[in-house]
Amino acid sequence: MSEPPAAALDAPLDPPGPLRALLEIYDEGFTCDTWGGVETALWHLAEGLREHGVEAEFYRSTEGADLGALAGRVVRERVDAVFPLVESPLFAGGAGTGDGAGAAADEERPDVRELRRRVVRIWHDVSRLSPGLATPAPCPVHRPGAAAPSGGVCTAAGVFPDGPAREVFLRDLPWTRCFGSRTYIPWAVDHLPPADLRDPFGPVLLQLGKTSVDQARVCLDRLTGAGLPVRVVFATWSKEGRAARELVAPYAASGTVEVLDSYDIRTEWKRVYAGARLFVLPSVFHETFNFAAAEALQLGLPVATLGDCGALAGFASLRAETVAELMDAVVARGESVRPARRPWTGWREVAHRYATLIAAPRRAPAAGV
Repeated sequence: MSEPPAAALDAPLDPPGPLRALLEIYDEGFTCDTWGGVETALWHLAEGLREHGVEAEFYRSTEGADLGALAGRVVRERVDAVFPLVESPLFAGGAGTGDGAGAAADEERPDVRELRRRVVRIWHDVSRLSPGLATPAPCPVHRPGAAAPSGGVCTAAGVFPDGPAREVFLRDLPWTRCFGSRTYIPWAVDHLPPADLRDPFGPVLLQLGKTSVDQARVCLDRLTGAGLPVRVVFATWSKEGRAARELVAPYAASGTVEVLDSYDIRTEWKRVYAGARLFVLPSVFHETFNFAAAEALQLGLPVATLGDCGALAGFASLRAETVAELMDAVVARGESVRPARRPWTGWREVAHRYATLIAAPRRAPAAGV
């Protein structure tokens, strides 16, 4: 996996002085048992920003639903950047993201326009471009390698790729080139210490929830049928993850699989990863990053996944085109396969890149704000 060149971590921000950022979080906050990659990223990003002198605060999704109130806060508190969640109406980027005439009136307010100028969209999934979370279609306008945009309609036109928001992508991919104001900043996983916790004869660590229930059943039947011990975790946010819980219940009741229904990765990472032979994640989604896979590598476990799954494939030592073929590979070679290289970008560097991005608009502030 290629990474951008390292930033100068001690380079001063220009201009000096306190910066302010607001980051949207889900209403459940950081105390829920569905803590996942988004929560991990926002928590460590905020902590890192504070170390770089940025006053980072969180606001909940329900607070962000009132665009006028959020805009008033941004102007009143002289906020430099707002980071909405992908699901947020603010992330959509266009006018009329609320209800009827009231929303249209909000869009005309100067403070709402200033709010939109301060938005930073982190594309940690592709749901705005691809409703089924598959790889976004190639853009006929912004073709890779083209000297200038060609004809047709941009596939990202519905999410206002020309601004005014600034765009952050986790790596350079063809579908990101539709966005003129783009920056590439990866995530990090050094919130877990590097370690070698693998036991090549231990259980297969299997995450379910990113493929169909039928395919999840193929995984369970093939692995247990081969006599392999299995430890199951879930993608708790997806409907496939909820359905997989019901599917796994009889296997757990019979003792053929171990189920970790919920855990806090901040304190229970050994409970999840320690002693496993490898981490298996059959995903049909286009992943822009995958914390579980990156954490597995950080802790010495190889990763096995499907072929067309975006960035997740870059973590993998085993890949196959179908779930059945992937399970065959895990059964045949799961003991001997070696992990891929650990991600090397750290949260301190990631936070510095974001702090620099937040500081940039202050060189040309809007009048009266």
